[in-house]
Amino acid sequence: MVKTIETNVDANAGRDFECQLAMSDQFRLLTEFAEHAGWSWDEIAMALLELTDDYVAAMRTPLEPAMAHAKFAPKSNTRH
Repeated sequence: MVKTIETNVDANAGRDFECQLAMSDQFRLLTEFAEHAGWSWDEIAMALLELTDDYVAAMRTPLEPAMAHAKFAPKSNTRH
């Protein structure tokens, strides 16, 4: 008899948190650097949001032509 292992449907649920932990020290250094340069917390937050939007758009762009011709949606590592 072959044993099967049940997998969690959302096996990658912990990866988001692991990614945050991996980047947290550098994120804190980045925001502290920006604060010491004279930027306010809300200016820093808005800049980070804009940079994140730019990153998502850049990562999504190569997928769009392939997805237009595909009969399936390829798995993406992006959140949006």
